Amino acid sequence: MSVSWSSSIRFCKRISENLNSKSFSSDERGATAVEFGLVAFPFFFLLTAVIEASLFFFAGQMLESAVDRVGRQVRTGQLDSSTTQAELKTAVCDEASVLFNCSTLLIDVKSAATFTGLGDPPTISGGELDPADFGFSSPGSAKIMRITVTYEWPVFSNYVASHLADLNSGNALLTAMSVFRTEPY
Repeated sequence: MSVSWSSSIRFCKRISENLNSKSFSSDERGATAVEFGLVAFPFFFLLTAVIEASLFFFAGQMLESAVDRVGRQVRTGQLDSSTTQAELKTAVCDEASVLFNCSTLLIDVKSAATFTGLGDPPTISGGELDPADFGFSSPGSAKIMRITVTYEWPVFSNYVASHLADLNSGNALLTAMSVFRTEPY
């Protein structure tokens, strides 16, 4: 039994000699883990915010492109006075269905004799969009038209929501609009 005590005491002396203050302070094992722990949260926070904001702007551009393409079809008479609001919504959804839930798209189509007669598009009132503000005027030959499409885009991170969300639901509103005069067809 005395042999095991003496070997244990020698082991403890050897460890205490190795753990002097100079060698302990120069030991950098674990420093990388501590540095990563300090930098990880801000890094992933910023990475998430950048990805979400990029996706938001990409979706907005995709919606704009879809409304422009459908507006061209209305302008040239491919979608004419026989077109219904549901058919127009389907045309927009066919162009942009990759990122959007088409059942929640709101479409406002208005025609007027002058550009100023179009008035204002539907707006947010009290943090909400009223679907009753969205109407449909049938396209026709040589008319001035405005097509407005809105979509409630879900926002996931609080930081992005504080800068982009403008609805009471905490979501952001994507709006795309096209104003034009149809061709005399």
